Amino acid sequence: MWTLLIIFLIIPILWVAGFLTVTDFSIPLRDARPFHHILVIFPHADDEAVSCAGFLHQIARSGCAVTLVLLTGGERGTSNATLSLGLKDIRVREARAAATILGISRLIQEDFGDGTLHAKRPELTMFLDTLIQQEQPDLLITYDLAGFYGHPDHIVCAEIITALKKSRFREIPLWYVTFPEIVLARVRLPEHIGTNSQVREKQALPTHKIFIGSSVLPKIKSWYTYKSQRASLTKGIGKLLPIWFFLTMMLFEYFAEAN
Repeated sequence: MWTLLIIFLIIPILWVAGFLTVTDFSIPLRDARPFHHILVIFPHADDEAVSCAGFLHQIARSGCAVTLVLLTGGERGTSNATLSLGLKDIRVREARAAATILGISRLIQEDFGDGTLHAKRPELTMFLDTLIQQEQPDLLITYDLAGFYGHPDHIVCAEIITALKKSRFREIPLWYVTFPEIVLARVRLPEHIGTNSQVREKQALPTHKIFIGSSVLPKIKSWYTYKSQRASLTKGIGKLLPIWFFLTMMLFEYFAEAN
C-alpha cells in the first residue's frame, strides 16, 4: 500500500517538474485563428509529428484547411541512414495514417529522394514555387535554416522556402518550427548524418508559442503511428517512463516567425 502511495505521489511530481522544465513561459502566446489555409512542408514523414502535430490538429479541428507536403519517401530512415527501398512504402502508409489522425485536409507525397535534396535544388525550387502559387496559403510552416538539428534535407528545404518567401511570396507569413532554448541546447546531430558547424548559430529561437491542450492526445497517437521510426523518435528521451508520458508535458508548440 505504501509503495502504491509513493508511486502515485512521485508520478505527478515528475510530470510537473518535466512540464516546468520544457515550457518557456517567457515566450508569448499566439492566436492562430485568423489563418484559413496552412501549407506545411517537410522532407520526411514524421517531421510533422515531432514538431507541430498538436497545432496542426488543433487548427484543422477549428476548420482551417491544412495541406501537408512530404518531399521524400523516407527510404533512408534507418538507424544508420542506409538505403532501404522497402521502408519507403511503410513510411508513406504511416504518413497517411498520421495525416488522418491529425485531420489534415490534403497530404501531398513527393519522391525527390531521401538524403539527396541538395542535388535537386533547381527542380525542387520550381516545384515549391508552383505549389505555393497553386495552394495560395495564408501561412507557411517548415524547418528553420539549421534544419532543427542540422539534417541536410531539412536545411535545403528551409533554404528554398525562405528564399521563395523573400523573393516571391513576401505577403505570406513563414513560421519555422522550433523548441525552447533548453531543448535546442540538448539536440545532437546523429553522427551518421554528418556535422554542420553553423547549426547552433542558425537555430531559430521561438518568437511565439501555441497552447495545444487536448490536441496533445492525437499528437501522441501520430507519434505511435510511425512505428518504423520508433527508435529515432524516442532517442534521448529515456526508458524509465513511456514516451506518451513525456509527450503529455509538451502542452505548447513553438515557432519562430521568419523576417
